[in-house]
Amino acid sequence: MHSFQQKKRNFAAKANKMVSVGKQIQLGLGGYSHAFGIISAQKMWKFFIIPMIINVICVWLIWHYSGNLSDWLNEKITESWQLEGGWGSFVSGTTTVITKIICYLAFIFLGGSLVILCMSPIYTNMSEKTDTYLTGREFGFSAKQTVKDIWRGVKIALKNTLKQTFLLIVCFVASFIPVIGFVMPVVVFLINSYYFGYSFMDYNNERYRRDTKESARVIHRYRWLTITNGAIYTLTLYIMCGTFFAVFTGGISAVAAAWSQIEAEKIDNQTV
Repeated sequence: MHSFQQKKRNFAAKANKMVSVGKQIQLGLGGYSHAFGIISAQKMWKFFIIPMIINVICVWLIWHYSGNLSDWLNEKITESWQLEGGWGSFVSGTTTVITKIICYLAFIFLGGSLVILCMSPIYTNMSEKTDTYLTGREFGFSAKQTVKDIWRGVKIALKNTLKQTFLLIVCFVASFIPVIGFVMPVVVFLINSYYFGYSFMDYNNERYRRDTKESARVIHRYRWLTITNGAIYTLTLYIMCGTFFAVFTGGISAVAAAWSQIEAEKIDNQTV
């Protein structure tokens, strides 16, 4: 069996070959159709218990601290405006509702990135188990390497979140420009899909000991597969209470990304 270094050189040497856009989209969707069977076969449903608990904790923290924040705002408003009686009660109730809504919307907006950030150790494990199940490769365990992998995942998630947020702000400003503004929702969707998919695909590259620059090249090579993988996760966030479902979809996306990339690199005649 070739070493990982040799496989990396092979990948670079055949960079002129490319899986077609249509095939990448097909593989991206196909990953999800296979993911449920892989998760069941490997008894990975237990990994979804922890995300559920974390989600409940996050919601409780948001509800609790948004209440504290609204109490503080009400106190300041009452002191500044000297409100009393029914008018004071109305302003206080309105402030409380608005504060909770803003905090919840902020959670929804950042929730997709926060889920990936918090769940990276679990998603990495699920991705590795998928690879072992599909290829028979064993990657071994090293506490030191595991810590390095987790830190790498956290750094990439943070970096992508900053890039993603910047681009979304640009899109928000551009949405006020006539004509261009009409296509901004599609652009926003593609941006979110790419960066979310990037995180799920990087679990594979991390496992193959590809550095961050090489990982970026591989993901760019399979960018439509990456976008398709991230699109399913992004769609989850768009529905009501999407962040609640995202913790489950994230695990499925990690498994789907592993299957899809293995298949894509087979087509490219790669042995990773």
